[in-house]
Amino acid sequence: MKKNLLALFALGAIYNASAQNTYIKDAVVVKVNPNTLFYNGGNVSVTTDVAGGTTEKIINEGNIQIQGGFTNGNTSGKNFVNRYGVGTGSTHYGQLIINQNQTTSVTGRVLMERIKPDQTANDEYVLSLPFKNITAKEVINSLSNNIFKGDCAVNVDCGGNKRYLQSLLVWDTRETEYDAVDNNYTIEPYKRYLLNLRNNTNIYNALNALGSATKIGLAGIPSNETISQLNIKSGWAKNANYADLTYGQWKNKINNYNQSYDTYLGNQNNNNDANQLYGKNLHRFGNPYTSNLDLSNVKIGESWITFNIPSGNDKGPTEVYTNSLRFQVFKIANGYTITWNEQNGNTSTAGPNTLVSAYLSSNGTNYFWTGNWQALLIKPYETFYVDYYTLNRNASGNGSRIVTSNLRLKDSNKTFAYDYSGVTPVGDGGLPGVFSRSSEKNSVESLLNNEELKAKGLVTDFDFTQLELYLSQENTIQGSPAYLLNANFMQTGNSTTANTVDNPIFFYEEDNSGNVLTNVQTISNSFNNEDYVGKPLRVGFNNLEVGKKYQLNLNLYEYSILNKVKDLKLGKYFLHDKLTDKIIDINETTELSFIADDKINDRFEFYWNELPKTLGTNDLNSAKATYLYTNNGSQFVKFEQSNTTADIAIFDLTGRQIFYKTNISTNSDYKLNLNNIPNVYVVKIVYKDGKTVTKKTINK
Repeated sequence: MKKNLLALFALGAIYNASAQNTYIKDAVVVKVNPNTLFYNGGNVSVTTDVAGGTTEKIINEGNIQIQGGFTNGNTSGKNFVNRYGVGTGSTHYGQLIINQNQTTSVTGRVLMERIKPDQTANDEYVLSLPFKNITAKEVINSLSNNIFKGDCAVNVDCGGNKRYLQSLLVWDTRETEYDAVDNNYTIEPYKRYLLNLRNNTNIYNALNALGSATKIGLAGIPSNETISQLNIKSGWAKNANYADLTYGQWKNKINNYNQSYDTYLGNQNNNNDANQLYGKNLHRFGNPYTSNLDLSNVKIGESWITFNIPSGNDKGPTEVYTNSLRFQVFKIANGYTITWNEQNGNTSTAGPNTLVSAYLSSNGTNYFWTGNWQALLIKPYETFYVDYYTLNRNASGNGSRIVTSNLRLKDSNKTFAYDYSGVTPVGDGGLPGVFSRSSEKNSVESLLNNEELKAKGLVTDFDFTQLELYLSQENTIQGSPAYLLNANFMQTGNSTTANTVDNPIFFYEEDNSGNVLTNVQTISNSFNNEDYVGKPLRVGFNNLEVGKKYQLNLNLYEYSILNKVKDLKLGKYFLHDKLTDKIIDINETTELSFIADDKINDRFEFYWNELPKTLGTNDLNSAKATYLYTNNGSQFVKFEQSNTTADIAIFDLTGRQIFYKTNISTNSDYKLNLNNIPNVYVVKIVYKDGKTVTKKTINK
């Protein structure tokens, strides 16, 4: 909301020369508070008496929006600071949005704070640089004088260890390598950079000199213009047959810097040697702006990314979803670590709030997002990449294994919002995707009826559930979460082609008969919620250390990836631990610790709505659970043990009641009378204390 300027700034430090333009004198400290918007419809000019001063004078802890140009008489930009982490444990940070049409009138510098990288845990730190018309050398030297090192030329082997002393590298999608950033390199704000934190490098020493400081600041001219990068595609410049080669055929080849590709693309264990897609289509980008970046809108004509395919150019994700490729966004956030090992190359480890992803899905009519919404909201300095996890190269599809994309970012993608309507992130330290809801401001009903969110695919109009499963060790999340998705239009067993993933946790695919496909791994497993009931959904793991302790945690969602719930109303999940032969009745508090062994990939299985037929009803370890199960061709209700009686009603999908019985004892399981009951029905159990449980299932 807009506030009176006198409430934002020290009186006398700011004045309007006209109704549009604002002039700020940095002689005294002026400030924009958190959750406050300073909007200016014209130009903003900052004047100073100390051209090279480094004292903070204009402190933005909230949001500043400028429709006109921006100038700053301070040549360092350090008098105008956009602060990160306002107060202890705060997640607030100052953001600045300048109109995209101001292409020549934005010349002033500002300082953007961010979390300080942990130089002890990182060899390289992933980040974007949201500045324009300024060299990388100037930006890095704003951290500390004369620390930038950029004496390696682009596409030239520096020789020896010289490359690993350079301050920055920048991802080159077209040649699938990190390019050198030399002394004359001008920042390209949409790109992904690596900050060199190896021992005894200049930046490592500069960060060490900051001691216990938790933040750093980089200064430059804020990037505000539209981004238009067309015909982006990856390749191996030295081979015209790159598209058809397996990874094993080119991973040991040498790039322009005398590095073999597998030293930074991975797969030293040869698991993906036969894969013709691994290491290709690595479309990696950075948030180019000094505000958050919203990637949720991929509607036709509005999408920030499009594709060139045989049927035409500039096709949006919703136009190519069925026949060409599937679309996923990964965000690499603050805290992501990269370390270097001479034998194994780059290795990456995710810590809290680091690596999250969102998938575009379809119900045949409309498109909607699954996964984690935070992957679609990119903070300043954060980076993201696009993954085409299913690619159809036949005549009706992409036509090639190499995807050609177009990236366009503009004002409509800029946002001050920390989250989407209806949810509020928990403070620092919470798992990604864990939220608290304000019952006063944002009811579930208002969220699910939000037409703007529906248009972006963030809310659905159909029965849809999502289980988000995290693996952690010593309170540190390992990799990305894995997902179970279901709805009545989703197809069970739609992916049967052999596939491996390198994430620490995943799901195996399955077929309609309930057979686990142990050669088909996936991060996101979708199945039909009506025909795949009481059948296994197996969890898999990669590279766990035998004898080490790990932990599983999860989140549950209904109708929307913004709507996290304590318990699902549309159904029920059970988790079977085959080692202990116990079944856990799943809710948001579910937490399971285990010791990894050599049989860990055959230990944990989820089940939807019913227990498997092979398990007895006494295996359930929760006395408060109500569930349906099948035994010898009949279906039973297992009651919770905290009530003595219950009423049972059965309805068809039109809502018509077709069975009703009252005052049933809960001392024993109740056999349902399914004569003349349709294939799909709903069972409603009302306990003596008023508690109501609803289960949807099928008459088998």
